[in-house]
Amino acid sequence: MSSPVPPRVPAIDVVLRGFDRRQVDDLVDRANVTLTTLTGVPAFTDAAVPVPGFPERRPPEPISAAELRESSLDVTLRGYDRSQVVDVLSDLADRITEAESRGDRG
Repeated sequence: MSSPVPPRVPAIDVVLRGFDRRQVDDLVDRANVTLTTLTGVPAFTDAAVPVPGFPERRPPEPISAAELRESSLDVTLRGYDRSQVVDVLSDLADRITEAESRGDRG
């Protein structure tokens, strides 16, 4: 039995006034690293992927579910749709909470 393939990073709409895209991308990358560390499986397949020709980035720092839930984001022109971002970050925080609780039990 093979494990399911993680989905691609969620497509979040860009709107006139939305959450800062770089801040959101950074949080999603940090959550992805955290879930990979805790479960061995990334939440998304193409988060924090190195781009050929660009210098390699340091891997993002892990983030706790509480830190993810408490993060504040700037509203900017041409940002990500706020309700979609809230849904994605909430889902990631729930997954991290579940993974953390499984780690505490075993």
